[in-house]
Amino acid sequence: MSNSSFHTGLTDEGWQRAVHLEDVWGTVVILEVRSKELASDVENALADAAKFLHQVDDWFSTYRIDTPISALRMGFADENQMPEVIQRVLEQCAQIRDLTGGAFDPWAVPGGVDPSGYVKGWAADVVADLIVERGFENVSINAAGDLSCRGLQAPDQAWVVGIRHPFDDQAIIGSTVLLNTSMATSGEYERGKHIINPFTKDRHLNLASATVVGPDGGLADALATALLIVGLDGVQWFQEFPDWSGFLVDSETIHTFGPAFMNLGAEL
Repeated sequence: MSNSSFHTGLTDEGWQRAVHLEDVWGTVVILEVRSKELASDVENALADAAKFLHQVDDWFSTYRIDTPISALRMGFADENQMPEVIQRVLEQCAQIRDLTGGAFDPWAVPGGVDPSGYVKGWAADVVADLIVERGFENVSINAAGDLSCRGLQAPDQAWVVGIRHPFDDQAIIGSTVLLNTSMATSGEYERGKHIINPFTKDRHLNLASATVVGPDGGLADALATALLIVGLDGVQWFQEFPDWSGFLVDSETIHTFGPAFMNLGAEL
């Protein structure tokens, strides 16, 4: 049984806001909508959207033995026997594996294929769009480092989001604005050293954190993880995505590219 909570209030600008917190995937996903006036069914709309997060868990959880992805990992089923949604996600993961030269490779992790490095950002996008379809245009989904934003957070103001400092969990190291786009930050903030380098088969990373902003949350999530592994060499991937942006932190320096982080590079 899931744990969730819902509350409403007013922003500093006088807009109404409604926030739904959903305990899922071992974290808390924050679903928020804002508007000058919110319809009375906002609580139901957010709760219905949150149900999709649990459906994602039913498909993709590697911590449960009753999910299709676990059946695939244990060799009880083939990829072509997976539900269509899992096949589509794995197809996207294979394309990203090719794009990154294997830096993002869900098939190279211990225990069998694990697409979770794509799924969280993808699911945040889906949930944001489900809420928009219910008539709420100004939406923010925060899935523990993966954000998907639609519309505005205040009159004439896109959503302002911060990037957590990789060496100080009480500090923000940078910020940007998101207008109908997504942002993913990858690091070892919450789960410790959990990322496997597919080239060295160990946990060696070349960045402390990587943030990617672009219109596809799943791709942003995967590319942020891949950048952690290869470091600044991965910037070449974005030649195919000139409107995307990155905020990369190594042990001494912030490196940025793209319109979301213009002129923000600096020493720590």
